[in-house]
Amino acid sequence: MKLRKLSSALGAEITGIDFSQPQSPQTRDDIVGLLAEHQLLVFPGQRLSCEQQVAACRDFGALEPHPMTTNTSAFPEITVVSNVTVDGKPVGYPTPPFELWHSDLCYLEHPAKMTFFYAESVPEAHGDTWFANMFDAYEALPDDLKTAIEGRNAIFSLDGSLVKRCRKKGFDLNIAEEDFKPTVSHPAVRAHPETRKRSIFVNWAHTDRIEGYSPEESDDILDRIFAHCTNEAFIYRHRYAAADLVIWDNASLIHTNSPTPPVGNRIMRRVMVTGGKPFYQ
Repeated sequence: MKLRKLSSALGAEITGIDFSQPQSPQTRDDIVGLLAEHQLLVFPGQRLSCEQQVAACRDFGALEPHPMTTNTSAFPEITVVSNVTVDGKPVGYPTPPFELWHSDLCYLEHPAKMTFFYAESVPEAHGDTWFANMFDAYEALPDDLKTAIEGRNAIFSLDGSLVKRCRKKGFDLNIAEEDFKPTVSHPAVRAHPETRKRSIFVNWAHTDRIEGYSPEESDDILDRIFAHCTNEAFIYRHRYAAADLVIWDNASLIHTNSPTPPVGNRIMRRVMVTGGKPFYQ
């Protein structure tokens, strides 16, 4: 393996790995260790079928099923993110025209540990994913905000709360009621499962409130934290090349689509590895 750092904020490009072939236990351990260190790994030039992507991801743990009732993919482990329509039917789920910062499946009792995002078709322009380093965001958090959330839990959801937040931005997000999830309580600041290093876990898309505060107090604290978390110093923007396989760590990163619509066809395949219940210490 050869490694090249992608930015001062986070991320590394790794060459010398072929995910269409089984990996040795040592290589898998090395990748998990590098992910804990760099938070995001880009493996260019991976020519993967759906079957190969699912098999490669399964080497790293149990896989999460597609979280919605309906799925455009024939593979229950794959979620397609796409702006393409064929015969009037969407190939996958489109991204909204604004920043939707979140951590994958943080609204579940056991959020996703690792996300494997494969670039099947890359647009001529735009279509990037932006990532923000929540280790660094926590370390740089003003003392009053750090004190306000230290050791506290927050309520995470996938339900009408997100719909309302999106409508305030002028976007009519459609989530079927059968896809709503029960709310869960997770630490606002979590410890990383591998390193025990702390990171901010609350995020704009799926955090409703911090427990122990009035709605007004919680909204004020969260608004300040969300503004802080998207400081340029914490962000890396990945411009995809065809056949990129990008793996990211959901315990220490938040991410969003670029708000600028892609120019050309964008088809991405997402598979997620199940994680453990978040903890503070």
